[in-house]
Amino acid sequence: MNVTVHGPADGDPLWFVMGWGNTPEQPAVGWLLDELADAGFRTRAVEIPTNVRRFEDEYLDPLAAAVDDGPSADSVLSHSTGGLIAAHAIDAGVLPERAVHLSPWWGLHPSQRVLFRVLGLLPTGRELVPVEPDRETLGELAEPSARDAIGLAPPFVREIRRAQSSLPAAGDEAVAFCTLTDGLVGVDAIGDRLPADRIRLYDGGHECFASPGRTAIVADAVAALRDGPGALR
Repeated sequence: MNVTVHGPADGDPLWFVMGWGNTPEQPAVGWLLDELADAGFRTRAVEIPTNVRRFEDEYLDPLAAAVDDGPSADSVLSHSTGGLIAAHAIDAGVLPERAVHLSPWWGLHPSQRVLFRVLGLLPTGRELVPVEPDRETLGELAEPSARDAIGLAPPFVREIRRAQSSLPAAGDEAVAFCTLTDGLVGVDAIGDRLPADRIRLYDGGHECFASPGRTAIVADAVAALRDGPGALR
C-alpha cells in the first residue's frame, strides 16, 4: 500500500483512499489532487493493492499502520473500492467519521452479481477476468491507467463480497457522491446505507473527477469535507 503526499506543507491533513487501479499519475486523479491542494488540503493519497487474498491483512491493517505513521485528520475522502475500505476503517476508529465517499463500492453492480458468484467458487488465485473500463464507464475525461493491465482473481472477489456483506452502518458524518448510471458499483447499496439528503447525485461516469461537471462536483465535495453533511443541503 503506497502513500504519496500532495498539497501545501501547511495544508490541512486529509486522507484519500483511492479506488482499485487508481494512481496519482492518472490525469484525472492528478487533477483531483491539485483541486484539493488549491482548497488548502495536504492530502495523503493511499494507492491500494489489487487482488488481495485477505481484506483485513492487505487493506485494513496496512491502512491503519499508514495512518498511525501520519498526521491525524478531521475528514477522509474515498473512491470506489477505497470507499469500502474506508467504511470498515472508520468503524474500527482508524479514520475520522467525517467522510466523503465518491462512488463507493458498497454493493455489486447488477452486471457483476452472477460473475462474482461464479468466479468466487474457483480454486485459483490467478487473474482470470481482465478489467479495462472505458471512458463511457469512467468518465469522458478519463485516460488510460498508468498501471499494467489488471484483472479479477477469485480470492479478491470472495473478499469483496465478504466485506460488502459485513459493511457497518454509516455514521452521521458520512456523505456519498454518485451517478445513477454508474456501471461499476451498485448504487442501490448507497441508497440503502445513506439517507437522500446525504447523497449528492451527478451526471457522468464512475469517476466524478473524470466527468464534465467535475469542477462543481469537487467543490461540493470539498465543502462536505470542511463542514460535514450540512454543506450538501
